[in-house]
Amino acid sequence: MPLPATWYDGESSRARAVRLGCAQGMLQLAFDDAETRQWPLESVAINPRLGRTPRILRLPDGARVEVADSPELEAWFQGAGGRIEGFADWLERRRGAIIASAALVLAATLLFLRFGMPWLAREVAERMPPAIERHASDQVVAMLERIHFKPSQVPAARRASLDRRFRALVAGEPRSAGMRLSIVRAPGIGPNAFALPDGRIFVTDELIGLAETDEEVLAVLAHEAGHHVHRHGMRGALESSSVFVIAGLLFGDASGSSLAVSIPATLLISGFSRGYEREADAYAFELLLRRGQSPKAFASMMRRLSAGVPKGLEQGAVGYLSTHPPSPERIAAAERAAAARR
Repeated sequence: MPLPATWYDGESSRARAVRLGCAQGMLQLAFDDAETRQWPLESVAINPRLGRTPRILRLPDGARVEVADSPELEAWFQGAGGRIEGFADWLERRRGAIIASAALVLAATLLFLRFGMPWLAREVAERMPPAIERHASDQVVAMLERIHFKPSQVPAARRASLDRRFRALVAGEPRSAGMRLSIVRAPGIGPNAFALPDGRIFVTDELIGLAETDEEVLAVLAHEAGHHVHRHGMRGALESSSVFVIAGLLFGDASGSSLAVSIPATLLISGFSRGYEREADAYAFELLLRRGQSPKAFASMMRRLSAGVPKGLEQGAVGYLSTHPPSPERIAAAERAAAARR
């Protein structure tokens, strides 16, 4: 039975109605003006079936024919398409399979973001060239210097003492060679401390002024050293930049420009996950104890930082609380660590 179809000459958009037939291994075209043409079936290419989409026949002379799918085409072109095309067609024709496939893709995406991306970020961060860590950190510092950072007003003698004690605290620790302490005044961000991927650790005058003792400041700096040792800054930036990374890979961004743009931005706006905070806390408590200092200093500093902040609103607080939300759990952990070594 002839099939109604549309013929295109391959050189223009002009279309002509034709009827398709097959006899003795020959594909036959009959035009409305009684013109006929034919080709051996093996010389005609046909696209695989995909649901209800039209089939395209590509003819040896460069022309093509568009025709609705039908059992006749399957009989004429037996074995056209591979297993993958056949499976895609099978899915397209079954709504339940489509829904199940969409659910599977969603589940796989969520699992990748939950487990795969953190693993990948850790592996990439551990192999990140120091030059890239330095470049990303330089960009963050440049932005903060324009907006927030001002020269410290802490007396020079106390700054020197804190620097000396911090260097003694982290001496011999993993990645300690890159750790450098900077003290700045930053009224706009308040009591705060943070570590950048290249090892620069900043603490504000406001946080130092809030502390009752230098031991409390050093306890906070030990926590920040833990972030650097575990590469939390770069790992978190890579995880937060996963959309940019994936888009770069999909669109062939071999230069990595999307990553270079997104990492400094995410370093500025992203806090650490609770998992990262716990890991940095545990490192700080262990380091303090090895140096003969009590983690109680960390607990007392956290209490002072959170004083006056309504319960449950630590995430929205200004300064150190906005990126390092203290909680009863973390304070209790510091006190347990101190009690365990008595």
